Formats: sequence, C-alpha cells, structure tokens
Amino acid sequence: MRLFQVPLPALLLVLAMVLLPFGRMLEIPLGLLAVAGVLGLVKSKGMAGASHAGFLMALLTAFALPMLLSLPDAVAPQKSLITTLGTLRYGLSCAALLYWYQCYGRQPADRDQLLNLLGMAVALLLTLWCLDGLLQFVTGSNVLGYGVGEGYINGLFGDDDNIKFGIAVAFLLPIGLVYGLRAWPAVVVGIFLLLVLTLIVLSGKRAAWISAGVELAALGVYYFFRGRLGLLRVVSLLGVAGLALVLAFGSSEWVRERSVVIATALDEPDYTTVNRATGLRLPIWRTAVAIGEAHWINGVGPRGFRYAYADFAAETDTWARPAGAAGGARASHAHQLLLELWSETGVFGLAGYAVLVALLWVSWQRADAQARSRALPYAVTLLGMLFPLNTHLAWYSSWHAQLLWLFIGLYLLALSHREPRETPL
Repeated sequence: MRLFQVPLPALLLVLAMVLLPFGRMLEIPLGLLAVAGVLGLVKSKGMAGASHAGFLMALLTAFALPMLLSLPDAVAPQKSLITTLGTLRYGLSCAALLYWYQCYGRQPADRDQLLNLLGMAVALLLTLWCLDGLLQFVTGSNVLGYGVGEGYINGLFGDDDNIKFGIAVAFLLPIGLVYGLRAWPAVVVGIFLLLVLTLIVLSGKRAAWISAGVELAALGVYYFFRGRLGLLRVVSLLGVAGLALVLAFGSSEWVRERSVVIATALDEPDYTTVNRATGLRLPIWRTAVAIGEAHWINGVGPRGFRYAYADFAAETDTWARPAGAAGGARASHAHQLLLELWSETGVFGLAGYAVLVALLWVSWQRADAQARSRALPYAVTLLGMLFPLNTHLAWYSSWHAQLLWLFIGLYLLALSHREPRETPL
C-alpha cells in the first residue's frame, strides 16, 4: 500500500472538507479512505499493533450494537438494515488513519503535519464559506446563485430545505480557531472569529448557536486552566463574540425575531411561546416520547422515526403529513439527540451513547498533556456534536454520522503514539 507513503489520508481528509457543502459527495473521499482501511487491515492482519485500536473497536460497538439490536422490531426494515450495515465504513475510515500512522508515518512529525494541513485547510474553507454566506446575506444570492430561503443563510450548501451551513461551520469552528490561535497574529484570529460567529448567528440555526457556544466555552476553560489565556485575551474574545451578536442582531430581522421569541419563551414559558422558540418542535418531541414509551427496549429502528411518526402523532400535528417522495412523515427525526436515540434504538441506544461518551473521556484522561494539545480541536468539536441538550441533526443520517466518525478518527489519531514494530515492506 505504497500510496500511504505520501500523505494520502491528508489529501482525502481535505477533499472531504471541500466537498462537505455538496450533499453526498462527502461519501467519495471518505469511501476511498474506508477502502484504504480494508486494504490496511488485510495487509497487517488486523489492528492489534495500532495505538488506540481497542478504543476504536469499543466505540464502534457502542454506536452500532444498539442499531443491530433494533432491527428485529424495525418499522422500516430495509432502511434500518442499510443504515446499520453502513456503519462499517465509518470504522474502516478511522482504521485507515490509525493504520497509516502505525505503519507508514515515519515519525510523529508526519502525523503532526497531517493534522496541521487539515487545520489550515479548515480555517481557509471556513473563511471562504463565511465570505460567500456574507455575500448571500448582503445581495440575496451567493457565488453559485443560491438565494436566501426563509431567512436562512445557507451559502454553498444549497438553496433547498436541507439547511446545513450554520451547523457545519459550528462543528468545524474549533479546528479552524485552534489552528489560527497557533499560527496567526491575534488581530487575524479576532477577525476570523468575528466573521465565523457572525455568520453562525446569521444562519438562524439554533443548533449551530448552541454548538458554537458549548465549543467556545470548552476552549475557554481549557486555555484558562492551561494558563494560555490572560485576562486581556479573555475579555478580547468575549468582546469579539459580543460584537458578532450585535452585528447579526442589528442587520438581520430574522435574527431579531428569533431572539425575541427565545427571550419571550424564557420570560413566559407557556406551550405556545416555547413551541415557537424551539421552531415548532414540541409536537415532534411529544411524539418521540410516545414512540419511545411504546418501543422503549430497542426502538423502531435507525432512521425509522418518520415511518412510525403518524401512528403516534396527535390528530392536529402537521408534522405527521406525508413527506412526498421521501416517504413517511414530514418529521424525519426527533430533532433532539436523546429522544432520537430512545425512539429509534431504545434504552440500548441511550446506553450506547453513554458508553461512547465515557470511552472518549477515558481516552482523553489517559493521554498526556502533549497528546491532549494535539487532540484539543477534535475533542471540542466532538463535544459540540455530542452535547445532548440541543436540537441535533439526525444522529444516524449519513452526513452527520460520517462527520462524527471523521472527527472520532482524527481525535484517536491525535492521541495515538507509535507502537514498536517492524517497518513494512
């Protein structure tokens, strides 16, 4: 597998980031990485020599076993089976990264070069995406002619109802920001952060707002206790975040409307105001609870939520209307991580999530300070993705799951150390 003697994984990872806005094209580079993982496993006869291989297997089991256990009672057996089998490629992509470092990374500097290249690419892409989103906000269309839909800024991510711009930028923010903090002057970092946070707010996605807030808080805590942030820098970063909010609030009627709705719900938390503040999600959550109560052991199968929805929804629930060609109800998922796990994979899914989070935490705790520093941006990104009190994207959807496992693979790679072994032929 001589291709791994050049930074092929780095090229595929950068390509994955470049293709992220364009639907399922993300599958191409990550699929190639999974193929590389298969070839690596065959050649090395397993992953026994790779650092953190055991953690990878345990994490994949925690994710996939509840899906497998849900299949006997799945309401959409074919859909659930395909989704479950598809999890194999996530583990293979991660295995490819660990195998490359164990067998072909000549020294730790090779791994660090890969992570540095990815950080630089993400920082550049975030800048370009946000400038394009700003153009869309100011002129009404971006460089590809995509317009603003119902107040949402979606940039290069399309002009349909598949709004991913804000959440994608929020997930990648820690990677670009940590790279900037390590490579750029403070003024450039401030401008970058102001641009990205402003566009996250302008995107109008509550999930992106919450994820970005959790990630920035985690980075602040880490750097504070590491002694890397003095009082002046803390105040400066808070000032940048505050300025981004002021700019977005002052320039977008959509942001002002959502902010007022959220403030009203906090002040007068009745059903109507809270429902508006959550984007009319309360009926979906009520139905998710009902599905979970009826199928509390192993759920209705991964991605089966929309097909079970109408049977448990209230008569007046507009989310129960058919979704057209997609099949099932308009509510494609529970829009809340814990409720989605409970309704689709039952208590097994909730237990698997808890184990997955615990394993990630244990791997962090066992690492030394240098490894934690390398893994910091990916750990913080995973925190934003795994934060349970948020209105998440579909947990088992291919777009979200591939991103999740991409970051898990990078996190394990950053924590890894070289195991002694013979140089491969």
